[in-house]
Amino acid sequence: MNDNETVANGEGWMSIGALSQATGVPVGTLRSWEQRYGFPTPERLESGHRRYDLDHVGRLRLIREALDKGNRASDVVPASEDVLRLLAGAQPGKGPTIVATASSDAHVGRIMRATLRLDGAGIDLALQGALDELGIRRFTHDCLLPFLRSIGVAWAEGRLGVMHEHFASDRIRALIDERRRTHPGPRAIVCAALQGEHHDLGLHIGALLLSVMRLPVVFLGGDTPVEDVAAAVAQLDARGVLIGSSSATSANVLVPQLASLRRIVPPQVRIAVGGAARVSPGVELLYDFVALETWAAGLATDELQQT
Repeated sequence: MNDNETVANGEGWMSIGALSQATGVPVGTLRSWEQRYGFPTPERLESGHRRYDLDHVGRLRLIREALDKGNRASDVVPASEDVLRLLAGAQPGKGPTIVATASSDAHVGRIMRATLRLDGAGIDLALQGALDELGIRRFTHDCLLPFLRSIGVAWAEGRLGVMHEHFASDRIRALIDERRRTHPGPRAIVCAALQGEHHDLGLHIGALLLSVMRLPVVFLGGDTPVEDVAAAVAQLDARGVLIGSSSATSANVLVPQLASLRRIVPPQVRIAVGGAARVSPGVELLYDFVALETWAAGLATDELQQT
């Protein structure tokens, strides 16, 4: 049997040549990845030839797609399945493309109508129905974020008041808190808004997305002193910090706090901020929640390389 023959032994194995043909990854590259990253791992025949599980095909195709998007092999090959799927769907610098559907638009309409009526039971039912049908990630991108943008437009046009925005935000927070898995263990991502920032809905949404990616999250909430964020990082040996902000927060208030946090947190801990106009050196600015997912995927691959 040579390397170009499929192993037809009824156990779902194939040769390295067949694996290369099925995935488009050259044989030499497969061997190099095995040596560097421990994947794909073959069984060895008495002849010395490699044989591979058919399950490797799907993963290798994802790896190839992620590499085609401009990601590095060192970030991609060792990644978990969840992170790999995210990287494979990402565009360089933009993250994965989210496509809205007619179904998600209908959910947005139901949530908005319940908001205008201040109907607590109605909005809870509408939010839960959207979440059940779309799943957490599509619910966030295709339904929740378009709804919040619609709320902003309606408020600017005078079609609803602050009470409506507060009402909807409260119900969304309650739903997210119920669904977010909190893991107060080591290597967590600390989520907080710094002193003077009381708008934390975006931070709640970000924490939910991190949780969906199976990243441990410790949520400190709004108006948190820099020293407390740094203490949580130290206690948890955190791998990253997500800071929530809003357009209502002055850069003159936020940036000095970020600079202080960057000085007292270990340099290997990545700090990112969402919702800000500008940040201090050493802090990453996330323009949207897709960018947050890409940042989180990078944290996950960094963790894999360190273990």
